[in-house]
Amino acid sequence: MTDTEKTYLYSIGRNIAKLRRQNKFSQLDVCAEIKMEKSNLSAIENGRQNASILTLKRIADAIGVEVQVFFDL
Repeated sequence: MTDTEKTYLYSIGRNIAKLRRQNKFSQLDVCAEIKMEKSNLSAIENGRQNASILTLKRIADAIGVEVQVFFDL
């Protein structure tokens, strides 16, 4: 993975974390809703894991946003 790709994943993850917090959800809240381990969500939010589009859709639905806002860099 290139540095540019790592930066991109990190930016998306930070957006997910920011939106999750703005909507008053903890990582545990989201994980319980979408049946995901907290460590996986943490890895996505910190740019260490490349999430599938379906996972991003599940996260977006759980926190009440549209998927595309994750990509607002």
